[in-house]
Amino acid sequence: MKNNSLKTIGGVTLLLAISAALQFSTPNIADPDSFYHLAHAKIYAERGIFYAEFPWAQFSVIKDLKADLWYGFHLFLIPFTYIGDGILGIKIAGAVITFLTLAGFYWVLARLKIKWPLVWVLIFVVAAPDVMYRLTMTRPHNLTLALALIVFALVLTGGKRSAFLILGFFSSFLHIALGWLPIFVAALSNLILKTRREPVRWANLIYLAAGSAIGILARSHPLGALRLAYIQVVQIIFIKLQNIPLTFGRELKPPTWDMFLRNTPLIILILATALVLYKMSAAKNNQEAKEQKNIFWAALAISGIFFLVTTLVARRSYDIFIGLGLVAAAAALTLYLKNSAAARENSALFVLIIVIGLLSFNSVTLFKKYNDGAWIPTHLKELSLWLKENSKPGEIVFHANWDQFGALLFWNQNNYYINGMDPVFQYAYNEPLYWKNHFMFTTDSAYSQTCGKIRCTAEEVEDTAKVLANDFKASYVVLRKAQNPKTYFFWLKEKTFPLVFENAKEAVFKVTSLEE
Repeated sequence: MKNNSLKTIGGVTLLLAISAALQFSTPNIADPDSFYHLAHAKIYAERGIFYAEFPWAQFSVIKDLKADLWYGFHLFLIPFTYIGDGILGIKIAGAVITFLTLAGFYWVLARLKIKWPLVWVLIFVVAAPDVMYRLTMTRPHNLTLALALIVFALVLTGGKRSAFLILGFFSSFLHIALGWLPIFVAALSNLILKTRREPVRWANLIYLAAGSAIGILARSHPLGALRLAYIQVVQIIFIKLQNIPLTFGRELKPPTWDMFLRNTPLIILILATALVLYKMSAAKNNQEAKEQKNIFWAALAISGIFFLVTTLVARRSYDIFIGLGLVAAAAALTLYLKNSAAARENSALFVLIIVIGLLSFNSVTLFKKYNDGAWIPTHLKELSLWLKENSKPGEIVFHANWDQFGALLFWNQNNYYINGMDPVFQYAYNEPLYWKNHFMFTTDSAYSQTCGKIRCTAEEVEDTAKVLANDFKASYVVLRKAQNPKTYFFWLKEKTFPLVFENAKEAVFKVTSLEE
């Protein structure tokens, strides 16, 4: 009993140390959404957890629907909003999320009776540089991953119905747009058990779905939140199928060939080795062996599905593809080592340690490179504070790129902005305004004239200055010089708008009325 307690304390300490090391290995912020999430949590902290208005995204369906996709996650972040100016809160929250994700993965492996679960957690951390980097993001996706893996383990081991109810609740309460993921994993796991002629408890799906429904209802404007989830998950698929050239976050695109080579070959090699080990152990047929076989095939099949999703649709699925792929590999090794001599076990452990070293050589190097290119803690701080001091509350600040929204909101909640989170929310709000925005700044080419369609005739082209003043009601325009150099230099030369603030990286122009 004492040894088990010491092992638990040691394991928790190690996971905490890894989480802190990953998060504080750089002062930079891994993802610009982290600024937004803590800013929204701060709004709840200051205005109450039932405050549903969101006027900060003036040209987004989020403003009209008054709903929050990440409501539970933002409540979770509230305590971190009281730490310093918020930057340290982002970092500490990120470390806590990383720890909870890794602890959840460890619990899953232990529940599945995998040999050396802590070793496999370490392999997961260094398995792929992009997964390693995503582990440090202060976003709800890692928690959703942990919930999906826990659901998988409970389906395979006969978890209690109440556990499925609770997991369903948190999956949709934290992140409604990914609330379907644990249900999808549970359904696939049950189907695989059915094909293997194992007992299936379909009622668990009902409890999972019921918990998810409760999680949806436990928020302000649940129908609005469902509508936002539909836009972000379903409508965006139809947009892609129609080849509409909408701007997407990189994680919603398939990986580039270079990214594929950085993240995938070693995992495929591990899975190929797992198949060989499974074949060598196929004759084992006691109850424990049957359990590991079920785990292996269920994890391998679902991992394979998400491998296809990752490579063909959206790279954000790397996490679950690799997570369940490693569960399959761990199950194959556990099956192979059943009733093995100590010498074989020691050799296998030695090989796993070598695998960790090889994976680390690839992942840690690229992880450092990613961190160097991440967002500095003071991203858009100087211009945001200038706007806060020199503009009127409620004046609209037009930001040239949607990913600037989070930092602007983080530093300055006095002004309103254009759109944030995903560009698809502005597209769903007003398509012509989306295209006018797109051509003005996303392409950095329509600094004098823009257009409200994908293709316009000469008669349909509009003056950019009038669009900013009349259509967007903007009082200021924020430009990052590296992103919009043509617009910046053209406006300076032609004196389109007066330049009212400038530093080495950014500029703010004052939108003058048509009468001026």
